[in-house]
Amino acid sequence: MSLFKFGLSPDKSATIRRELGRDADGYFEAMQVAEKAFFSSIITADNRLKLDWLQLRTDLNTRVDDRELSRLRDFNVELTQNVSAKLNGQIRQVIVVTPDSLTAAVADIEAQTCIGFDTETAATFEKGRRNPNPISLIQIATPTHSYLFRMQGENIVPFMAALAPILSGDKLLKVGIGLRSDLNAMKRDFEISVNSMLDLNWLMNQLGAPKQLGTQQMAATVLALKLPKSKKVTLSNWAKPLAEPLSELQLQYAAADAFVALDILYGLLEQLRPYRALWPLPLQQRLTDLFE
Repeated sequence: MSLFKFGLSPDKSATIRRELGRDADGYFEAMQVAEKAFFSSIITADNRLKLDWLQLRTDLNTRVDDRELSRLRDFNVELTQNVSAKLNGQIRQVIVVTPDSLTAAVADIEAQTCIGFDTETAATFEKGRRNPNPISLIQIATPTHSYLFRMQGENIVPFMAALAPILSGDKLLKVGIGLRSDLNAMKRDFEISVNSMLDLNWLMNQLGAPKQLGTQQMAATVLALKLPKSKKVTLSNWAKPLAEPLSELQLQYAAADAFVALDILYGLLEQLRPYRALWPLPLQQRLTDLFE
Protein backbone atom coordinates (compact mmCIF):
# COMPACT_ATOMS: atom_id res chain seq x y z
CA MET A 1 0.00 0.00 0.00
CA SER A 2 1.25 3.50 -0.71
CA LEU A 3 -1.09 6.25 0.39
CA PHE A 4 1.96 8.50 0.25
CA LYS A 5 2.42 7.79 -3.46
CA PHE A 6 -1.31 8.00 -4.12
CA GLY A 7 -1.44 11.50 -2.67
CA LEU A 8 1.66 12.69 -4.52
CA SER A 9 0.82 14.40 -7.80
CA PRO A 10 3.00 13.61 -10.83
CA ASP A 11 4.43 17.14 -10.94
CA LYS A 12 5.44 16.99 -7.26
CA SER A 13 6.99 13.57 -7.77
CA ALA A 14 8.96 14.96 -10.70
CA THR A 15 10.14 17.86 -8.56
CA ILE A 16 11.38 15.48 -5.84
CA ARG A 17 13.23 13.40 -8.42
CA ARG A 18 14.78 16.51 -9.93
CA GLU A 19 15.93 17.87 -6.57
CA LEU A 20 17.16 14.59 -5.06
CA GLY A 21 18.58 13.10 -8.23
CA ARG A 22 20.02 9.63 -7.66
CA ASP A 23 18.76 9.64 -4.06
CA ALA A 24 15.10 9.99 -5.10
CA ASP A 25 14.48 6.25 -5.36
CA GLY A 26 15.85 5.74 -1.87
CA TYR A 27 13.60 8.48 -0.53
CA PHE A 28 10.46 6.95 -2.06
CA GLU A 29 11.42 3.49 -0.81
CA ALA A 30 12.02 4.81 2.72
CA MET A 31 8.61 6.50 2.77
CA GLN A 32 6.89 3.30 1.65
CA VAL A 33 8.76 1.22 4.25
CA ALA A 34 7.64 3.65 6.97
CA GLU A 35 4.08 3.52 5.73
CA LYS A 36 4.09 -0.29 5.65
CA ALA A 37 5.35 -0.37 9.24
CA PHE A 38 2.58 2.01 10.31
CA PHE A 39 -0.20 -0.09 8.80
CA SER A 40 1.31 -3.27 10.23
CA SER A 41 1.05 -1.67 13.67
CA ILE A 42 -2.67 -0.85 13.36
CA ILE A 43 -4.05 -3.88 11.50
CA THR A 44 -6.39 -6.19 13.40
CA ALA A 45 -8.74 -9.02 12.57
CA ASP A 46 -11.61 -6.52 12.69
CA ASN A 47 -10.17 -3.95 10.30
CA ARG A 48 -8.11 -6.15 7.96
CA LEU A 49 -10.76 -6.36 5.23
CA LYS A 50 -11.32 -2.61 5.31
CA LEU A 51 -7.59 -1.86 5.11
CA ASP A 52 -7.12 -4.39 2.31
CA TRP A 53 -9.96 -2.67 0.44
CA LEU A 54 -8.21 0.67 0.95
CA GLN A 55 -4.95 -0.81 -0.36
CA LEU A 56 -6.61 -2.19 -3.48
CA ARG A 57 -8.31 1.12 -4.34
CA THR A 58 -5.11 3.02 -3.67
CA ASP A 59 -3.11 0.72 -5.95
CA LEU A 60 -5.72 0.93 -8.73
CA ASN A 61 -5.91 4.72 -8.66
CA THR A 62 -2.23 5.64 -8.26
CA ARG A 63 -0.86 6.91 -11.54
CA VAL A 64 2.11 5.00 -12.93
CA ASP A 65 4.98 7.26 -14.00
CA ASP A 66 7.06 6.76 -17.13
CA ARG A 67 9.89 5.05 -15.23
CA GLU A 68 7.53 2.44 -13.78
CA LEU A 69 5.68 2.07 -17.08
CA SER A 70 8.90 1.22 -18.89
CA ARG A 71 9.44 -1.76 -16.57
CA LEU A 72 6.09 -3.40 -17.35
CA ARG A 73 5.55 -6.18 -19.87
CA ASP A 74 3.88 -5.13 -23.11
CA PHE A 75 0.19 -5.80 -23.63
CA ASN A 76 -0.18 -8.76 -25.99
CA VAL A 77 -3.03 -8.68 -28.50
CA GLU A 78 -2.61 -12.38 -29.24
CA LEU A 79 -2.64 -13.69 -25.65
CA THR A 80 -4.67 -12.84 -22.55
CA GLN A 81 -2.41 -11.88 -19.63
CA ASN A 82 -2.82 -10.82 -15.99
CA VAL A 83 -6.62 -10.95 -16.03
CA SER A 84 -7.68 -14.07 -14.12
CA ALA A 85 -6.69 -17.70 -13.70
CA LYS A 86 -9.60 -18.67 -15.94
CA LEU A 87 -8.74 -16.35 -18.83
CA ASN A 88 -4.95 -16.08 -18.72
CA GLY A 89 -3.18 -17.79 -21.61
CA GLN A 90 -6.18 -17.65 -23.93
CA ILE A 91 -5.20 -17.33 -27.61
CA ARG A 92 -6.83 -14.43 -29.47
CA GLN A 93 -7.26 -13.41 -33.09
CA VAL A 94 -7.70 -10.15 -34.97
CA ILE A 95 -10.27 -10.37 -37.76
CA VAL A 96 -10.81 -7.69 -40.40
CA VAL A 97 -14.48 -8.29 -41.21
CA THR A 98 -15.64 -8.48 -44.82
CA PRO A 99 -19.16 -8.87 -46.19
CA ASP A 100 -18.40 -12.60 -46.62
CA SER A 101 -17.31 -13.05 -42.96
CA LEU A 102 -19.96 -10.71 -41.51
CA THR A 103 -22.48 -13.41 -40.55
CA ALA A 104 -19.92 -15.45 -38.59
CA ALA A 105 -18.61 -12.36 -36.81
CA VAL A 106 -22.09 -11.23 -35.79
CA ALA A 107 -22.98 -14.72 -34.54
CA ASP A 108 -19.92 -14.77 -32.27
CA ILE A 109 -20.60 -11.27 -30.97
CA GLU A 110 -24.27 -12.02 -30.25
CA ALA A 111 -23.28 -15.08 -28.21
CA GLN A 112 -21.47 -12.91 -25.63
CA THR A 113 -22.66 -11.07 -22.52
CA CYS A 114 -19.97 -8.33 -22.67
CA ILE A 115 -18.07 -6.90 -25.62
CA GLY A 116 -15.23 -4.41 -25.88
CA PHE A 117 -16.10 -1.39 -28.02
CA ASP A 118 -14.09 1.40 -29.63
CA THR A 119 -13.90 3.40 -32.85
CA GLU A 120 -11.18 5.06 -34.93
CA THR A 121 -11.54 8.21 -36.99
CA ALA A 122 -9.15 9.90 -39.39
CA ALA A 123 -7.45 12.76 -37.57
CA THR A 124 -8.13 16.43 -38.21
CA PHE A 125 -5.25 18.86 -37.93
CA GLU A 126 -7.34 22.01 -37.48
CA LYS A 127 -6.68 23.38 -34.02
CA GLY A 128 -9.64 24.12 -31.78
CA ARG A 129 -12.15 22.32 -33.99
CA ARG A 130 -14.06 19.16 -33.17
CA ASN A 131 -13.14 16.33 -35.52
CA PRO A 132 -15.71 16.41 -38.34
CA ASN A 133 -14.43 13.25 -40.04
CA PRO A 134 -16.71 10.20 -40.05
CA ILE A 135 -15.86 7.01 -38.18
CA SER A 136 -13.56 4.86 -40.29
CA LEU A 137 -13.34 1.76 -38.09
CA ILE A 138 -15.50 0.10 -35.46
CA GLN A 139 -13.78 -2.38 -33.14
CA ILE A 140 -15.74 -5.02 -31.21
CA ALA A 141 -13.93 -7.54 -29.02
CA THR A 142 -15.01 -10.83 -27.52
CA PRO A 143 -12.65 -12.71 -25.19
CA THR A 144 -11.13 -14.51 -28.19
CA HIS A 145 -11.56 -12.20 -31.20
CA SER A 146 -11.23 -8.54 -32.04
CA TYR A 147 -13.47 -7.79 -35.02
CA LEU A 148 -12.51 -4.75 -37.08
CA PHE A 149 -15.30 -3.28 -39.20
CA ARG A 150 -13.95 -0.92 -41.85
CA MET A 151 -16.74 1.60 -42.45
CA GLN A 152 -15.83 2.47 -46.02
CA GLY A 153 -17.44 2.12 -49.44
CA GLU A 154 -19.64 -0.90 -49.99
CA ASN A 155 -19.10 -2.09 -46.40
CA ILE A 156 -21.13 0.70 -44.84
CA VAL A 157 -24.69 -0.42 -45.61
CA PRO A 158 -24.40 -4.14 -44.65
CA PHE A 159 -22.21 -3.37 -41.62
CA MET A 160 -24.66 -0.73 -40.34
CA ALA A 161 -27.57 -3.13 -40.74
CA ALA A 162 -25.74 -5.88 -38.85
CA LEU A 163 -24.33 -3.73 -36.06
CA ALA A 164 -27.31 -1.48 -35.34
CA PRO A 165 -29.37 -4.07 -33.40
CA ILE A 166 -26.27 -5.24 -31.49
CA LEU A 167 -25.14 -1.78 -30.43
CA SER A 168 -28.56 -0.26 -29.80
CA GLY A 169 -29.93 -3.28 -27.95
CA ASP A 170 -29.74 -3.97 -24.22
CA LYS A 171 -28.70 -7.64 -24.38
CA LEU A 172 -24.93 -7.07 -24.56
CA LEU A 173 -22.93 -4.81 -22.26
CA LYS A 174 -20.60 -2.63 -24.33
CA VAL A 175 -17.42 -1.82 -22.45
CA GLY A 176 -14.98 0.92 -23.34
CA ILE A 177 -12.91 3.84 -22.07
CA GLY A 178 -13.72 7.52 -22.65
CA LEU A 179 -16.64 6.74 -24.94
CA ARG A 180 -18.47 10.08 -25.16
CA SER A 181 -17.00 11.12 -28.51
CA ASP A 182 -17.42 7.59 -29.92
CA LEU A 183 -21.12 7.52 -28.99
CA ASN A 184 -21.75 10.99 -30.43
CA ALA A 185 -20.01 10.04 -33.66
CA MET A 186 -21.98 6.77 -33.97
CA LYS A 187 -25.20 8.77 -33.74
CA ARG A 188 -23.97 11.45 -36.15
CA ASP A 189 -22.51 9.13 -38.80
CA PHE A 190 -24.77 6.08 -38.69
CA GLU A 191 -27.84 7.14 -36.66
CA ILE A 192 -27.03 4.39 -34.18
CA SER A 193 -27.68 5.09 -30.50
CA VAL A 194 -25.41 2.81 -28.50
CA ASN A 195 -27.16 1.52 -25.36
CA SER A 196 -26.17 -0.60 -22.36
CA MET A 197 -22.74 1.00 -22.01
CA LEU A 198 -20.11 0.78 -19.28
CA ASP A 199 -17.38 3.41 -19.47
CA LEU A 200 -14.49 2.19 -17.35
CA ASN A 201 -13.63 5.79 -16.42
CA TRP A 202 -16.93 5.85 -14.50
CA LEU A 203 -16.08 2.57 -12.78
CA MET A 204 -12.68 3.86 -11.69
CA ASN A 205 -14.30 7.07 -10.42
CA GLN A 206 -16.48 4.93 -8.13
CA LEU A 207 -13.27 3.44 -6.72
CA GLY A 208 -11.85 6.88 -5.95
CA ALA A 209 -10.03 7.93 -9.12
CA PRO A 210 -10.17 11.75 -9.13
CA LYS A 211 -10.44 12.08 -12.90
CA GLN A 212 -10.12 10.11 -16.11
CA LEU A 213 -7.12 7.80 -15.92
CA GLY A 214 -7.04 6.87 -19.59
CA THR A 215 -6.49 3.52 -21.25
CA GLN A 216 -2.74 3.28 -20.75
CA GLN A 217 -2.93 4.08 -17.04
CA MET A 218 -5.75 1.58 -16.44
CA ALA A 219 -3.84 -1.16 -18.25
CA ALA A 220 -0.86 -0.40 -16.01
CA THR A 221 -2.68 -0.24 -12.65
CA VAL A 222 -5.21 -3.03 -13.23
CA LEU A 223 -3.25 -5.45 -15.43
CA ALA A 224 0.36 -4.40 -14.72
CA LEU A 225 0.90 -4.25 -18.49
CA LYS A 226 2.17 -1.50 -20.78
CA LEU A 227 -0.21 -0.64 -23.60
CA PRO A 228 1.85 0.97 -26.39
CA LYS A 229 0.33 4.24 -27.58
CA SER A 230 1.95 5.59 -30.71
CA LYS A 231 1.01 9.11 -31.76
CA LYS A 232 2.06 8.19 -35.28
CA VAL A 233 -0.47 5.34 -35.41
CA THR A 234 -3.19 7.37 -33.67
CA LEU A 235 -2.87 10.10 -36.32
CA SER A 236 -2.46 7.70 -39.24
CA ASN A 237 -4.94 7.39 -42.09
CA TRP A 238 -7.81 5.21 -40.88
CA ALA A 239 -9.95 6.22 -43.87
CA LYS A 240 -8.02 4.34 -46.52
CA PRO A 241 -10.12 2.93 -49.38
CA LEU A 242 -11.00 -0.74 -48.96
CA ALA A 243 -8.60 -1.71 -51.73
CA GLU A 244 -5.75 -0.52 -49.50
CA PRO A 245 -5.30 -2.65 -46.34
CA LEU A 246 -4.63 -1.15 -42.94
CA SER A 247 -1.05 -1.56 -41.80
CA GLU A 248 -0.08 -4.23 -39.27
CA LEU A 249 0.59 -1.48 -36.71
CA GLN A 250 -2.90 -0.07 -37.26
CA LEU A 251 -4.49 -3.52 -36.89
CA GLN A 252 -2.62 -4.21 -33.64
CA TYR A 253 -3.40 -0.75 -32.24
CA ALA A 254 -7.10 -0.96 -33.06
CA ALA A 255 -7.50 -4.51 -31.78
CA ALA A 256 -5.68 -3.70 -28.54
CA ASP A 257 -8.06 -0.84 -27.69
CA ALA A 258 -11.05 -3.18 -27.83
CA PHE A 259 -9.38 -6.17 -26.18
CA VAL A 260 -7.93 -4.13 -23.31
CA ALA A 261 -11.33 -2.77 -22.31
CA LEU A 262 -12.61 -6.31 -21.73
CA ASP A 263 -9.38 -7.35 -20.02
CA ILE A 264 -9.56 -4.40 -17.62
CA LEU A 265 -13.20 -5.10 -16.79
CA TYR A 266 -12.61 -8.80 -16.09
CA GLY A 267 -9.37 -8.03 -14.25
CA LEU A 268 -11.20 -5.53 -12.04
CA LEU A 269 -14.03 -7.95 -11.33
CA GLU A 270 -11.51 -10.57 -10.25
CA GLN A 271 -9.78 -8.14 -7.88
CA LEU A 272 -12.98 -6.55 -6.53
CA ARG A 273 -14.81 -9.82 -5.88
CA PRO A 274 -13.62 -10.37 -2.25
CA TYR A 275 -14.82 -6.89 -1.23
CA ARG A 276 -18.39 -6.86 -2.55
CA ALA A 277 -19.79 -6.00 0.88
CA LEU A 278 -17.73 -2.78 0.83
CA TRP A 279 -18.56 -1.63 -2.69
CA PRO A 280 -20.25 1.78 -2.98
CA LEU A 281 -23.94 1.47 -3.88
CA PRO A 282 -23.62 2.63 -7.53
CA LEU A 283 -21.02 -0.06 -8.11
CA GLN A 284 -23.21 -2.74 -6.54
CA GLN A 285 -26.14 -1.71 -8.72
CA ARG A 286 -24.08 -1.66 -11.93
CA LEU A 287 -21.87 -4.74 -11.55
CA THR A 288 -23.87 -7.30 -9.59
CA ASP A 289 -25.36 -8.84 -12.74
CA LEU A 290 -21.85 -9.58 -14.07
CA PHE A 291 -21.33 -12.03 -11.19
CA GLU A 292 -24.49 -13.98 -11.87
